[in-house]
Amino acid sequence: MKDISQTDIQNNIPLVTRRDFKREIKAGEVYIGGNELVVMAGPCTIEGKKQIMETAKAVRDAGAKMMRGGVFKPLTFPYGEPLGQPDTDSNEPPRDRMKILNKRDLYQVAERRLGYFKEAGEKFGLPIISEIMYADSLDMMSEYVDMFQVGYRHMFNMDLIEALSKTKKPIMIKRHYGESLRSLLGVAEHFEARGKHNFVFCERGVVAPHTHNINSRAILDIQAIPALKEYAPSVPVIIDPSHATFKRSYVAAMSRAAIAAGADGLLIEVHPDPENAWIDPLQALGFTDFKKLMKDIRAIHDAIR
Repeated sequence: MKDISQTDIQNNIPLVTRRDFKREIKAGEVYIGGNELVVMAGPCTIEGKKQIMETAKAVRDAGAKMMRGGVFKPLTFPYGEPLGQPDTDSNEPPRDRMKILNKRDLYQVAERRLGYFKEAGEKFGLPIISEIMYADSLDMMSEYVDMFQVGYRHMFNMDLIEALSKTKKPIMIKRHYGESLRSLLGVAEHFEARGKHNFVFCERGVVAPHTHNINSRAILDIQAIPALKEYAPSVPVIIDPSHATFKRSYVAAMSRAAIAAGADGLLIEVHPDPENAWIDPLQALGFTDFKKLMKDIRAIHDAIR
C-alpha cells in the first residue's frame, strides 16, 4: 500500500499531518516556508576554496538565500570519491582514483572543505546546507553548517534520525526516488515523535519506466508539491530539479514549474565550470544561466503569491 489513508493519519502519522501546528524553520537568518522564495544554490561537491568563493558570490548576487555544497557524497560506485581528490586550487598531485579513503582521512578532508564553505557563507551572508552521511560526523559538521540535508539514500537511516533529532539545527529530508509520500511522511513522523519539528521536505524525482533522459534514473513529481501541502500543510516543500532531471537543459523549465505549483524553494546545482565539475557535470548550471533562472522564478513567485 502506498497511498495515504485516513487510518494512517489517525494512527501512523498524526503528528506530521497536524493542521493547527505552527512550524518555524530558520537556517541562519533565513526563514523557510514563509512568503519569501528560498533558493539554495551551489556545487554538488566542494572542490576547493576558490571554487566555493566564486560560486558564493555569484549565487548571492543572483538572489539565492542559501548555499548548498557537499563534502560527503554517497556515490553509486566506490571509485572516484571526490574527497580523495586534492583541492582544485592546491599544488598536490592527483591521487589514485581507485583508492578508498579510511574514515579518519575522509573526515579530515571533509572538515577542511567545510571550513572553506563556512568562510564563503559568512563572507557573502549565505547560510549553508550540506548532506550528512554518518551519525558520528554530526558534532564536527555542526561547527560549520546551518542546516543538514538527509540524502535520499539515507531516508530511513535510523542512526541519523536519532542523532539529528537531538540537534537544534534544521534538516531537509529528501524522498528516495523509489519511495511513496506515505513513506516520506513516516520518516517525518519518526522525527516528530522524537521532538524534532524544524524540518522541510525535498522532492528529487521518482522512478519511472522512462525518464526522457538516458542518463537519469528519476522524473520530477510535480504533483508531490500540492499533495504534501495537503497532508502536511505546516512542512515547507523544496524541489531539487538538478537531480530529478540530471540534464542541464531541463533544470530551468522544471524550476519554473515547481514554483508555479507552490514549492517554497529550490535546491539547485551551480558551478563555475559546469562541464568540468567533479560530480554531476551534466546537470549543474553556470553563473549566467542561474542568474537568468532566478529572474524567471522570482517573477512567477511574485505572480502567484
